[in-house]
Amino acid sequence: MKILHIITGLGDGGAELTLYKICKYDNYNKHVVISLKDKGKYFSLLKKLGIDVYCLNMNFFSIYKFFFLIKKINILKPNIVQTWLVHADFLGGIAARIAGVKNIVWNVRYSNIDILKSKLTTILIIRLLSRLSYIIPLSIIIVSKRAKKIYEKKGYDKKKLKFIPNGYDLSILKVSKIQKRYFNKKININKKIPVIGTVARFDPQKDHYNLLNALSIIRSRNKNFFCILVGSNINQNNIVLVNKIKKLNLSSCIKLLGRNDNILQIMNGFDLHVLSSCYGEGFPNVIAESMACGTPCVTTDVGDAAFIVGKTGWVVPPKNPIKLSKAIEQALHEIGTTKWDKRCVKARLIIKKKFSINKMLKSYNKVWVKVYKQKNKNI
Repeated sequence: MKILHIITGLGDGGAELTLYKICKYDNYNKHVVISLKDKGKYFSLLKKLGIDVYCLNMNFFSIYKFFFLIKKINILKPNIVQTWLVHADFLGGIAARIAGVKNIVWNVRYSNIDILKSKLTTILIIRLLSRLSYIIPLSIIIVSKRAKKIYEKKGYDKKKLKFIPNGYDLSILKVSKIQKRYFNKKININKKIPVIGTVARFDPQKDHYNLLNALSIIRSRNKNFFCILVGSNINQNNIVLVNKIKKLNLSSCIKLLGRNDNILQIMNGFDLHVLSSCYGEGFPNVIAESMACGTPCVTTDVGDAAFIVGKTGWVVPPKNPIKLSKAIEQALHEIGTTKWDKRCVKARLIIKKKFSINKMLKSYNKVWVKVYKQKNKNI
């Protein structure tokens, strides 16, 4: 089948990564991608796979580009239109229907929308999508178990919601002592000091201040640790972040690494990974990537983080640095023990059993085949 993916953009995000992995690993279908916005991180990566990628440089009110999208769908003649993210579900879904395509699948990535922090247009579109869910898509893939319940309450068609978690290539994401040594050498860390790490862009959603406040509490108890912060805008040029670290007297035990795409080395370099987000997560890739590399996690209870971690890590409420600090301390006490070694093995095993790339691909293909057959049956 020819699957046309319509996505809001191709920047550095979870939906974009999942789309890339589908195009890379799925050998059963031909994939074509349309980005409503401009080129991003995954444009060149998709092109290297031999995928046809079109970027419309579109804004929400660009009528001309919307009609161009309809024309492009007509020319491509896909068997399935798979849309990704709120704006693409809306614009891509409507455009596909106008173009005469009925076999449309949406993809919902948010676990929840914070009305105080989200754009008004996004809130309005979601309300419209809840009504359109009964008309436009034949199926709606949802990445988070928690999100499934939330969107049922928002009025989405319950019968169409299909939970498919993200999948990971365990031949790439794995335990590597060599990568750990490289990382320690690069960062120049004392091997005896436990390394705490966070991979997250600087954004209110990721709530780095929650983590910093928790680390300050731990530091006040004379606990020894070193923390590495990785992500976009996590560097010395971020004056707000740097000043916050100085104010909490954490400068000597925190390193800002900036963006780094070598996730294998990063996750093996950490002894403990912490996700301190306060809202908006669906299925946090960093949690699964960390666990796949045998690195246990402390996480706030956002999206499906608790579902992924299971009993291999610690889950605390968002925006609660006291409870976050206690969970991190418990982990620090355990590092280096036999109990910790077993925890590391179990963390990877969960990802292998529940969230492999092959399992995800089979689930997507099952939805697409069902939709295709359903459409043909109704003709």
